[in-house]
Formats: sequence, structure tokens, C-alpha cells
Amino acid sequence: MGHTIDPQPMVELERAVAQQVSRLDHRLMTKRDTEIDDVRAAWPVPGLARRFPAQDLGTLQTLLQEYAYRLPGDLPHGVDFVLEGGPADDFYMATNGKGGFWFREIEHGTFNSRRDLFGALAKCADKQRPVMTRDEEYALESLWHEIWHNRQKGMDAVVALPPAHPVRRFSETLNQAVARLTYPRFVERLGGQAAHQAWVLNSGYGYAATVSRLWRVIQECGSEPLDLAGDLATINRAADLLEGTRHVATMLARRSGYPRSPIQAALDALAMPDEARFFTLVGRSGHD
Repeated sequence: MGHTIDPQPMVELERAVAQQVSRLDHRLMTKRDTEIDDVRAAWPVPGLARRFPAQDLGTLQTLLQEYAYRLPGDLPHGVDFVLEGGPADDFYMATNGKGGFWFREIEHGTFNSRRDLFGALAKCADKQRPVMTRDEEYALESLWHEIWHNRQKGMDAVVALPPAHPVRRFSETLNQAVARLTYPRFVERLGGQAAHQAWVLNSGYGYAATVSRLWRVIQECGSEPLDLAGDLATINRAADLLEGTRHVATMLARRSGYPRSPIQAALDALAMPDEARFFTLVGRSGHD
């Protein structure tokens, strides 16, 4: 014998779920309709840039605050401020490592930091997922570099050193390398898709010379950078960065079977002005 099902309990359940989601997002939700696929999506919501579009520094702060709320492991100090300018003139993005971010507009060849950052975020917000330019994708990798600084546990002592100090240069190089290796997942969380990682890995603008030298050391030890993304990320997040070259050299020695000391000597020399001397050290790294 057939029977009818009262749809009202299901309607009430749907309404209750919607109210709970609304409360979760109430702090920062913009006054616009939310796509039903976003409402029901897993946490964190895919396409975060679509739900919190960033068109200037104020709305970028909103996006980053929501990102921190959903992924506190990436931004454990939250987001305190997003401001124009900054404490020095030699960057276009910077962070204090404790939730503060600075941005300025600079041009480097075809790259315009302001245009390309917000151009990339606009494309992440577009459901058609248009392909970003290389410079737009690099702008998001650069933002991910600054987010990574907020994840590090040992950077305070490093930033007390002069900018040209070899330990500080290596720490920045390691962070830049890890950002290049891992940024595609960040782009996906925003709603986009990385299409130019090979170019970013080998031709990104920040710390270009020292990152290229780090890749060379890794390859001399018989590995490719992408194969070591997890190991390098773990060191960058959890290790004492004052001993950064030792930690990376130990990992490379373990993986390659080569002795640690010549590998560390090459890593210590990443910022060495003498190119010939550096490559002599690299050549010894697997054969001493």
C-alpha cells in the first residue's frame, strides 16, 4: 500500500542548515547572493575569491581575513592589517610575520604588482576559470610567499640580521623556493588554476639568482625540486632557520647518500658574488 511523505521536515532541515551557514559567514559576508554550490561545499569553500572579491586593499583584507578564519594553519596570527607602503622600499609585498601585510605598486619588465595581483584575483573569482597570465600567477605566488612567512616559527631571529647576511638570504631563498613549489593549491582555494608553474619555478622574479642556485644544488644531489616540496616545506615551517642550511643539507645528504658537509658548503654560498667559486662548491657537493 503506498503512502505519501511529508516534505515539511526536509524543508525545515534545509532552512536550519542554511541558517547555520549564514551564521558562520556573517562576520565577513558581502551583501550578495551566495551560490548554492558554495553553501554546500566542503570547508574551506572552494572559490573563496568569488565569494569575497578583492578589488582594492580594503577588500583584499576582507578576503585574507576570511582565508585565515577558514585555514588558521596558514595564517595562525590571523590578519591584523593590509596597508599601502611599508617599512622599506625594496619590495612590493611584505609582512611582519604576525598578520600584517604591506603592498606597493612597482613595475618590473612586463610585471605590474598592483595590476597583476588584482587581475589574478578577478580571474580566480570568475566561474569560467580564465587562464591567468604568467605575471598574474606570479603575483599570487608572491602573496603565498608572504603568507608562508606567517607560518614560520623561526623567522624572528633571522629578520634581526642585516638583509645581506647569508643566513637571512638563505632563509628568504628557502621561503621563496617553497612558495614556488606549493602555490598551486593556494590558487585552487581562491578559485583559480595554476597554469605556469614551470615558468614560475625557473623564472620567477623574487630571489631569482639564489633560487636558481638552490635548484642546481638539489639537482646535483640527484633530485628535482618538485620531488622535495614536502621536505622543504616542513623545514621552512618547523625548523630553526638560523640553522637552515644545515637542515636542508642533512635532508639532501639523507636522500642522496652524499656527505652533508660539502652540500652545506654549497648552500652556505648561495648568495656568494663569485659565480665560479659557487659552482666549484656545487661540483664538490656530490663527490667529496
